[in-house]
Amino acid sequence: MLVKDIMTRSEITLKPGQDVLEAWDIFIRTGLKGIPVTGDGGGVTGIVTWEEIIKAGPQICAGGITIQSIMQDEVYTLGENLPVSDAWTLPANVFPVVDEDGRVTGILDRSEVGHALFKKASQLFQQIETIMDSAHNGIVAIDKDGIITTFNQAAEKITRRKKSEAIGRHLSEVIIPRGLLDILKEGNYQSHYKFTVEYSSGTHTYLTNRSPIIENGKVVGAIGVFQDISEIEFISEELSTVKQLNKELEAIIESSYDGILVTDRDGNIVRANRASERITGIATGKLQNMNIRDLIEKSGYSQSVVDAVIKKGEPVTLMDQTVNQNHLLITGNPVHNHAGEIVRVVINIRDMTDLNKLQAQLEQSIALSERYHGELTQLRSKLIEQEDLVIKSTQMKKVMEIALRLAQVDSTVLLLGESGVGKEVVAKTIHKHSKRGDGPFITVNCGAIPENLLESELFGYERGAFTGANREGKAGMFELADNGTLFLDEIGDLPPPFQVKLLRAIQEREITRIGGTKPRPVNVRIIAATNQPLEELVQQGKFREDLYFRLNVVPIKIPPLRERKNDIVPLIYAFKKHFEKIYGIEKEFSPQVFKALLEYHWPGNVREIKNVVERLLVTSPDKVIKSVDIPLEIAPQSRSDTREITVTGIMPLKKAQLELERQLIGTALKELGSTYKAARALCVDQSTIVRKINRIKEQGLTI
Repeated sequence: MLVKDIMTRSEITLKPGQDVLEAWDIFIRTGLKGIPVTGDGGGVTGIVTWEEIIKAGPQICAGGITIQSIMQDEVYTLGENLPVSDAWTLPANVFPVVDEDGRVTGILDRSEVGHALFKKASQLFQQIETIMDSAHNGIVAIDKDGIITTFNQAAEKITRRKKSEAIGRHLSEVIIPRGLLDILKEGNYQSHYKFTVEYSSGTHTYLTNRSPIIENGKVVGAIGVFQDISEIEFISEELSTVKQLNKELEAIIESSYDGILVTDRDGNIVRANRASERITGIATGKLQNMNIRDLIEKSGYSQSVVDAVIKKGEPVTLMDQTVNQNHLLITGNPVHNHAGEIVRVVINIRDMTDLNKLQAQLEQSIALSERYHGELTQLRSKLIEQEDLVIKSTQMKKVMEIALRLAQVDSTVLLLGESGVGKEVVAKTIHKHSKRGDGPFITVNCGAIPENLLESELFGYERGAFTGANREGKAGMFELADNGTLFLDEIGDLPPPFQVKLLRAIQEREITRIGGTKPRPVNVRIIAATNQPLEELVQQGKFREDLYFRLNVVPIKIPPLRERKNDIVPLIYAFKKHFEKIYGIEKEFSPQVFKALLEYHWPGNVREIKNVVERLLVTSPDKVIKSVDIPLEIAPQSRSDTREITVTGIMPLKKAQLELERQLIGTALKELGSTYKAARALCVDQSTIVRKINRIKEQGLTI
């Protein structure tokens, strides 16, 4: 929603030298909340509202009081195309509205902003409710006291309880099991928990993921998502019989007294059972390397059943006899693919008495095989992964959904987020899935290039443009990215003098090399990224406002890792697998390590977690990485024991000190396994630990 959608349109303005009575008359006639005051150049220099008129008092009726004496000098103007939310954050109640040329086109009252935002919020809330109720999976959310706050229609079907009966009640009164309450206590994410519920219509199996709702570092609630996987469970059970069925089919074919051959449409034998060896007198291994025509020549058959099947496109039965006068009934059955083409011919060589029985068994086996092959294909299609990205959190899934939508258009994108959150990964995703995906992706770190080299690096230069220049000239990054994407990283570090040149290149879609006179057209999509607050830099005059608006066409805010805890463990596993492959090592993380890494605030985000995983893998001496291996700056709490020591009686101080050291050292040795690690955990030298152990043993005590 924009300012122009809710503002009161009015081009009425006042001059500083006008009498206040004139303003009074305008207020009476128009009912405006305020009137802008403009200077000689037409720009807004102040504003007069009803409050200033009232504060001036009755003496204004006498005349002679000028607008300048009562107007507000500090005035905030709004552009017609600015979001309404911008007005809500400004410290004023009435705002002049101007068009792109700076002309006054209306007045915006803060109360109108509040009504508009409230209406918008109500619409968004209704949309969220609709989306939740449209979800196939059941969704239940509770607050910190266990009271249900969200309960969608799918949850109604699962629990057999209406939303009106669930909202506002304690979870224990509505749903069983109550594992969601444990999330409030522990604050941990719980995934892929499976349970069954018996209904009158049958038993259903559900898969649930439970997550804590965290605000400002505190658990304020929990949410559970329930998926009915009864059908998938059934499919899995059905598929588990496929191997058994295949074994049974193999046993049937091999135990058959009649010969069974399988050929392709060209007559090449691809399968032969042991009975075929007995009937033809040719070893099974040799049969499977022969063509049916070779077999006819060696065995004396008069005709090829494969040719007859291919010609008719249907089963064919032939009576034949061998050189030894053995009368055979040879039946060929075609096997079709999904397009109806014959891809196999199954041949039965047997006597007449057993024909019907074996044919029925074979047809049944083929039908079963085709049925379960189709089910296997369907299950595989559900398990195909689209992208090789580690994304589990809802926040990052939304970011990538937006990125994929933006890939379908050519708009300029501004990626915002802290250092290391993965801005370049998002940029590459947009490029990869765009129509420019086959073109170049050029990255420029604006903060890493010296100011005096920026223009030559981005725009290039002609031969002889300056001392030390390449003799043949050089193409800049814009030219290298032609028909592709130019990723301008750390755009906030761009020096002000160069910003106007970059703005022109983006607007005109052409560049001029240093030392050149002829502009060169470039077809480049711009994706910019920064970890700095560009709006503040604009207000401070360190970043051009027009360049900011040119870049900020479609902003994407990438949340830091501390706000998407669900991504931490998957990232750890992904980087662990990556470095294990590089270094040829295999190690595991203890649960305490995962807990510590989840609690860490990760100021360096994904880049930092990658470095930490590599450091732990290459520096830990043991197969299992323990909490003692974690760097101190990451898990300071794990290095200090905050538990209090309670004394329940009186004993000699030296004896108490010795007992305390015995318990502490014994616990550390038992948990960590060596005096070196125990000393590190207790923050003393290894020699100190050894000396104290000897002293304890001298006193007749055991560790």
